[in-house]
Amino acid sequence: MKKMAKLCAISLSAIIVAVGCSNGGSGKTAAGIEAAAGTSTTPAKEVKPVKLTMMTNATGATFDTIQSIIDGFTKENPNIQVDFSTQGKDYEQLMKAKMASNDLPDLFATHGWSVNRYSEYLRPLNDQQWFGNLTDTIKPTISDKKGNVYVLPLNIDQSGIVYNKKVLKDLNLEIPQTWEELLAACKVIKNANITPIHIGGKDTTKLAGFFNKLAPTVLISDKSHNSGDSLKDGTFDWNKWNLVSQQLVDLKKEGYLNKDIVTADPLSAAEKIATGKAAFLMENNAIVAEAMKINPEAQIGMMPVPAFYKGDEPILNGGEREAFGIWNKSKNTDAALLLLGYMAKSDNIAKMAAVTGMPAGLKNVKYDLGGLTADFTKYGSLRTIPVFDREFLPNGMWSTLKVIGPALLTGDMTIEQSSQMMSDDYKKLRSQK
Repeated sequence: MKKMAKLCAISLSAIIVAVGCSNGGSGKTAAGIEAAAGTSTTPAKEVKPVKLTMMTNATGATFDTIQSIIDGFTKENPNIQVDFSTQGKDYEQLMKAKMASNDLPDLFATHGWSVNRYSEYLRPLNDQQWFGNLTDTIKPTISDKKGNVYVLPLNIDQSGIVYNKKVLKDLNLEIPQTWEELLAACKVIKNANITPIHIGGKDTTKLAGFFNKLAPTVLISDKSHNSGDSLKDGTFDWNKWNLVSQQLVDLKKEGYLNKDIVTADPLSAAEKIATGKAAFLMENNAIVAEAMKINPEAQIGMMPVPAFYKGDEPILNGGEREAFGIWNKSKNTDAALLLLGYMAKSDNIAKMAAVTGMPAGLKNVKYDLGGLTADFTKYGSLRTIPVFDREFLPNGMWSTLKVIGPALLTGDMTIEQSSQMMSDDYKKLRSQK
């Protein structure tokens, strides 16, 4: 397992103030820290030195930006050390092991699962000053049936397909509104010796992500083909999944995917889109920042996911993105709350929105999405359907999506076998609820 870690430590004293905890205990927040809601603080009280552990799945510019925010926190709160690390693609499996052993970090990223997977391990955060500033877009997604919220959402994963604007412009192509139009565009792009769709499939989460982009348009968004209820109540006919798997197989057959898709490094996607060697990426907007580092002159944008059926409309995918909660058995809750309060400062939320190219998770924050600003202005009000596996599949099926993608591409699994595996895992995981 690859691990990046940085220890932030400075040797002065920190100041905290008492605030109430939702579980009846006591929490503390910094006297010198700007409250997200603009409220004042109460008299300060000294605290003993603390070392926090904090883990995420974020990598690249996103990880670096969070680290810079933590550096600012430890500078203002020198008695608190923060051991912040990323596990990248191995994060989910590691967190499952940590949940099984009931040994979690003080703070950790919930990667879209704050309610359905992690809520029993997290401290409710409704008592925090920034709670009242949650955006109307994200609040329902991260609230349980009782209205409890367990994470601070730094941003919102509202995204579609990342594309190279110059490639489409040079080839006189319009932004595809339907899947049929996307395939037609791919043909033109391929004939121009440019990879239509690039996927760094060495990281199998990228292929699972492809299904998360496509499946809602095939199975949810169109009124005549909406299987949302049956997916949730256990009556879904998994033969319908054949159509989803078929699209991946057909894209490969037509030569619309990069030839090295199964072995391509996920980091290659940013380079390909930045240099115009690829036209489309089935990724969220965080990759745009990576691409702009490679080529600051690149013209990269976000477009909606095209409608699969005639008569339907394009959509965006949405849900949690960078969101952090506090383990409810942490021995360092006060310091952890202090850190979340610092991360909720407007300038820090703005940094996260800018680097990920995604809307802020809190209101009253001014931020610049750079080249994506115009795209969000144009498409931000489109239907945003929750991330497919989080909303419509039982906990654990992300792993299934990671298996069937590569297997379909290598021929180790037929379309029908992929649907059978989805059906089998779906039934097994539903029975474990």
